[in-house]
Amino acid sequence: MAFGLPFLVIAVSLLIYALAQLPKAGSLADAGLAIFLMAFAIPFGGIGGFLVFGPFIDARSAARDIRYALSDRAAYVVRSRPIRSLRVYPILPSTALELERGKRADTVWVHARLERDSDGDLGTIKAGFENIAEGEKVYHLIRDLQGRTDT
Repeated sequence: MAFGLPFLVIAVSLLIYALAQLPKAGSLADAGLAIFLMAFAIPFGGIGGFLVFGPFIDARSAARDIRYALSDRAAYVVRSRPIRSLRVYPILPSTALELERGKRADTVWVHARLERDSDGDLGTIKAGFENIAEGEKVYHLIRDLQGRTDT
């Protein structure tokens, strides 16, 4: 979000400046420069707007595009966007389970793995039931399943 803010601010400033200079243009070259600045500012602002507001839009639409299910053997995460996918995370006694409490919703992590990023640094990738209403109940359900799972 913060990375896109300079793009957005500069684009809006350029657009306002170009709109203010267009009526004052004394020659065709000055008017052409103002139009060029406007044409440059619009895609620049679009990129900045996408970087600033994109994460908020994605978070708001996630509830519509992601479904969670829990069986006595596994946790299922179904995503319908951008590509339909089904992820299955087995519930074993050794499964690392974590509950993150939030103000309005909780997250239950049922899977974690270490992965190297492009710099070669190790990072933890977590998967589970994100932003669910009754996270504590789901957490206790999975804990109960871990106690009953036969290996």
